[in-house]
Amino acid sequence: MLYKKPILPQIRIHSGQNSCHTLPHEFTVCVWNFQKSQSSDWSKEFGYLAQKADIFLAQENRLTPTVLNEMKKTSLCWHGASGFLSLRGSHPTGVSTGSVVSPDKVIFKQGATEPFFHIPKMMLATFLPLPRKKQLLVINVHAVNFTGVRAFQKNITVIAELLLNFEGPVLLGGDFNAWSAKRCQVLRQMTSQAGLTEIVFSPDNRSRFLGKPVDFLFARQLILRDCEVRLTGASDHNPLIARFQAN
Repeated sequence: MLYKKPILPQIRIHSGQNSCHTLPHEFTVCVWNFQKSQSSDWSKEFGYLAQKADIFLAQENRLTPTVLNEMKKTSLCWHGASGFLSLRGSHPTGVSTGSVVSPDKVIFKQGATEPFFHIPKMMLATFLPLPRKKQLLVINVHAVNFTGVRAFQKNITVIAELLLNFEGPVLLGGDFNAWSAKRCQVLRQMTSQAGLTEIVFSPDNRSRFLGKPVDFLFARQLILRDCEVRLTGASDHNPLIARFQAN
């Protein structure tokens, strides 16, 4: 095994404090794969994005002391789901969702595992309070990469299970590794059946693999006000930024 398997207390991560009781009527969402914060420019870019965001969906977040310190500087309450511990330093690594509100409920699920390394990919669902006693379901995804479409479909099925029996507004975002036509078809079929709309970025500067974008953001029962892809050298992924209004 080329990584350390976390025990239950190491899978679920919590850090920071909320700054609001409910999400504002208009709120900004950021989706960004940190690439394990390896770049020397990561802290500066993260600080800028976290200042803008009311909801932050991070993938490949390796929770070193430096990263944890930067997260604590934000006005966001963070919850995370770690798929593995790094061999060096035993740092939990996975997906993290930050928000200006504390979630009413947090659920994490494991999707398929990567071949050879057998590293599990995690999905994190947070139920965030909206005004008028409504909830926003936010699903943060880092989908399996180096596999055939069957394992990818297993990941998408886990996402669909999280959406079951929830009829309210939804945000679904992350690094889906949808780099083939078949993967895109599976992803778009599931989101369409769940009543989600794909956010279209123009210009579309999303990071690509084999010519296809890998990062996506979908929404349901939310009004899109603005969206952009920010160019950065602080990761191999460009952050997605969108502003929404709750119905």
